[in-house]
Amino acid sequence: MNSQVQTALKTAFQLAEPSLAGPLLTRLRAEVRPLLGKGKELPGRLVEAVVASDDRELCTALVANSRPGACDTAALLRLAELGDPGLGREVYRLGHVQAEPGVQAAVLAAADPADPGWYAPGGLVEMLLGEQGKSMLGPALKGPFPEVVAHAVRLHVSNLPLPVVLDACEALLAHGGPRALADLADTLDKPAHPGLLALLREAATAPDPAALLRNHRAPGEWTDLAAVSVLLRIRGDMGRDVGRGVGGDMGRMPVHVPLDWDLVRREHERQPFRAGKLMALSKWPDCPDDLLLEMFRSKPQQTAQHAARLPVEVLLGAEAREQGFDTDALIRRGVSEGWLPLDRVLAEAAPARKVLGALEYDHEPTRKAVAELVAPLGDDPTAWLTLYKRLRRFQGPASELIAKVCASAASQRVTAWPDPLGPGEPGKDRPEGARRTFLDLFGCAAEEAQLALLPHLDMRAVQHLLAIGKPSPRVCAEVVAVHGTALAAHASDVVLVKDVMDGLLDRDDPLINAHLFEDSRLDQQERIRILAGVGRGGGVVPVDDGLIPFLEGLHLSSCRDWLTAGITSGDSKVLTVVLDRLRLYTEAGRLRLVIALWERQGPDAVREFLTPARFRHNKRSWPARTQRAVLDALDDAPEGLKVLRERLAAEEDPARVVAFLRNVRDPEETADYADRLRRVVSEGTEIPWDGLIRAHAEDPLPTALLRVLVDKRDCPRALFLACLADVHLTSREWWVGTALRWGSLTPEDLVQHARPAAAVVAYPSHRYVRLDESAWIQARAEARKLAREHLGTNVEAWAVALRLLPEFHGTVPELMATSGAVAG
Repeated sequence: MNSQVQTALKTAFQLAEPSLAGPLLTRLRAEVRPLLGKGKELPGRLVEAVVASDDRELCTALVANSRPGACDTAALLRLAELGDPGLGREVYRLGHVQAEPGVQAAVLAAADPADPGWYAPGGLVEMLLGEQGKSMLGPALKGPFPEVVAHAVRLHVSNLPLPVVLDACEALLAHGGPRALADLADTLDKPAHPGLLALLREAATAPDPAALLRNHRAPGEWTDLAAVSVLLRIRGDMGRDVGRGVGGDMGRMPVHVPLDWDLVRREHERQPFRAGKLMALSKWPDCPDDLLLEMFRSKPQQTAQHAARLPVEVLLGAEAREQGFDTDALIRRGVSEGWLPLDRVLAEAAPARKVLGALEYDHEPTRKAVAELVAPLGDDPTAWLTLYKRLRRFQGPASELIAKVCASAASQRVTAWPDPLGPGEPGKDRPEGARRTFLDLFGCAAEEAQLALLPHLDMRAVQHLLAIGKPSPRVCAEVVAVHGTALAAHASDVVLVKDVMDGLLDRDDPLINAHLFEDSRLDQQERIRILAGVGRGGGVVPVDDGLIPFLEGLHLSSCRDWLTAGITSGDSKVLTVVLDRLRLYTEAGRLRLVIALWERQGPDAVREFLTPARFRHNKRSWPARTQRAVLDALDDAPEGLKVLRERLAAEEDPARVVAFLRNVRDPEETADYADRLRRVVSEGTEIPWDGLIRAHAEDPLPTALLRVLVDKRDCPRALFLACLADVHLTSREWWVGTALRWGSLTPEDLVQHARPAAAVVAYPSHRYVRLDESAWIQARAEARKLAREHLGTNVEAWAVALRLLPEFHGTVPELMATSGAVAG
């Protein structure tokens, strides 16, 4: 059975009416049987139908190879209650894997010891008697099989509290009699509980042995089977991997089970947990501080890795510093998760520079708390400069540092930036230590405080502020006003946040524009504007001379569009580079260059640039017909400009552009169409979407061209649908997933238009499709509507659909309509 058929079976149970699950299971039993053993997630309706069917083979297959979570606890309990020996063994095993001792207890409660099936080779009794891992045997301590109970007690006696041992002995007495109790006493080897052997021997001969055992049992202690099972997991199977710092069973620890920590402490005193086993308890969010501290002192790194939380004293006191433990990540994690009080961190943790540097400033509660911390500094620049100087060596907590700065006399305050530095190397210099921490504190301060401090920053701090400080537009504008455009331009060579980049572009400064032109994130329209010498607010902004060497050194194989942005430039230096380096592929691009130059500098400039020598130098860019058109237009000046504009309009006629896009050597080669489209767009022609839609309606566009068009985010939905209906849906059609994320296509579109139906059914579960489960809700509703319309409650129609699916080449609606018709 291939994966598409498996997915289709699961989908059928999801789409069919709930009342149809049982009949479908009966009709498709042969197909469902191998699906149950795959251990993959199954629809709840299918699981319910199998459980309700009382079909022992299917029920056994359901649990035999299931991974954790494939069957929920309710389903396992219902299967356990059937009392079937073969099925009971698998349910018991799965209950252990899922850390559900109640399921294992239910298996034992429903078991009839008189049924020889429980004792069959490979059966539950044989499995438990051969079990040496302690946690598997926990629920068996109260089971109906005396030999298993005795085996569990012998294996567990040193690891279990006395009340649990006595409960097990009472169960042994109930199912095996006094003789079984006496035999247990004879075979126990030095139990960890003083007086236990004597008590068991006395009980074996007492008139009421059960009462004697109960009289020695502490009431109310360790009565919860789940808590006992947790203890056994930790004492037995757990701890080996944890002690080595590997996850092991750690992720499956049932931390939802409440533990009585007083009882846990007493067990620890009776027989101390080794470090790795004790560490398993740290996964419980309410694990007491004294146990966590003991773990931390023994194995600080492992405890920090596995513990759900750590005591505040570990991170804020001298405990961690004495051990040389790096608490930065733990402080960040504790504050973000909420178990480490931020007010105590700021008031107690030291040194201030290290603690403040460990905080996550994108965390809004942290920003708010730090803003309140630095608020007493106000907008006094000397207070902030003093804070920066003291921050580097102060050993106390952050609150104390702020208080000392505020209390310092005016004569003791710093009035200039300590040890000022110039700008660092663009793109490589990143703030560290006190500089980084100060920048974070600055970002949390009130805007008025930031503005007051700006004139006192050194050049390196200004660069860092613009590069990663996320200043507001007002602060960004003030930085440039105070420190000049040269520094701002220098800072723009590193990665800038979008708001800062926009603020710098708004200044319409040639030097800043030149530096930002080199940022790979700059929009193409901004590049065109910069090279055209047009300001964001209108007017002329000259192209900085420093940009020309960059244009001359561009790699055209990867950055050709950066140079085609200069086609409409009115700057002579830019046009010289464009004409010398760039081959223009479209007549529209060539005409656009000539017209822009004519409009900006007049016909004489066109004659100066487009000389016969330059035409000969770049003959492929300037074919003879273009040369003649340009020369004729110059001879006819000023009317020639109008003629060139008319020629350009004709070249950009949608029908002509569509014909150009279609005209490739190999109609099956996507790369050829992509190259054509790239030439059109990069040389200034807009994609004629309406014309393409009309052309497709008259004469369908090649599939390879459609694949190229849907790569554009502004591609109309009509062409997305056309491409979807035209292709065979596979994981290689990567554009489908992109279109779904963009919203250009919906999951319902796949149901209605994509083909083949088997690929559509399997598509949501494909590992390369990264959409939330919620995205498919409407698609399933659409599919359910189609199923009701064409298949209804006709079980035979559903069977026909599943048989046709693997080889059916049409859409989901076509499959369902065909299946309904075939089944009558």
